[in-house]
Amino acid sequence: MRYFVAVAEEASFTAAARRVHVAQQVLSAQVRQVEDVLGVELLQRTSRGVTLTPAGSAFLESARETLRSAERTTAVARNIGNAIAGKLTVGLNAAAGGDEPTRLLAAFERRCPQIEVRLRTYELTQPATGLLDFATDVAFVRPPVATPEVTTRVVGSEPRVFVLPRDHVLAGQEQIEMSAVAGLPWIAAELATDGCEPAAWRDNWLVNPRPGGEALVIGAVASTIDEWREHAVAGRGISLCPASAETHYARPGLAFVTSKGVPVAELCVAWRPDDTNPAVAQFVETVAEAAQIIT
Repeated sequence: MRYFVAVAEEASFTAAARRVHVAQQVLSAQVRQVEDVLGVELLQRTSRGVTLTPAGSAFLESARETLRSAERTTAVARNIGNAIAGKLTVGLNAAAGGDEPTRLLAAFERRCPQIEVRLRTYELTQPATGLLDFATDVAFVRPPVATPEVTTRVVGSEPRVFVLPRDHVLAGQEQIEMSAVAGLPWIAAELATDGCEPAAWRDNWLVNPRPGGEALVIGAVASTIDEWREHAVAGRGISLCPASAETHYARPGLAFVTSKGVPVAELCVAWRPDDTNPAVAQFVETVAEAAQIIT
């Protein structure tokens, strides 16, 4: 089923074989076996590629849901086992990187050395940072995490700064107000793909801080921090980011300028509210207490 989904999404047996790391002949045989079991043709093979038949289109949605369900069930079982074994998986969103998550994590490990902590990192398209598919138990995130299945608690904040090409006309300013960037193109994050409301996180860094409702121009779209930096250096757009990004994501060609009149960037600890793992509650409590001490 996973092989079929790969072929359907790639519209190519060759590309799908690379994606799932099997020989093309094996992939083709497995997909043909699925068709034989179902008794219908799912894919129409032509010299120009692969297209879905009507039956294939219907099967694709069910196959995706079945795979998501299987992955979720596996993750739930794994997490229950980890809870019994004293393990905790902590997610870290790329936008939430910096010294503060490191300090807070260290505070937890000092207080609870008996709990084995595992880290997983996530990119901009996953604001829930692994919580929705049970890949993580708790996470450090930048809000909003637009889903009722995740609870957040603020554990830190910092100013937002503008990111521009080093040779931009505004790069030499001490501060930049929103009115000064009216009409300039922006770098936007890709829509969320992890089950959160797709545009909520992206819009928080684009529309919400903008006064007057002026038209927004998107010059580039990024799904990773590396893509975002490349777009910024190339002059495809400006963006807002946490001030700590200047330390952790700086590179030649980028300028970071303090913003004025822009809401701060919050750092949150996030978890599933129905999670009964006692280590999750201990983590949230410890991190929240440590955050107050650090502040």
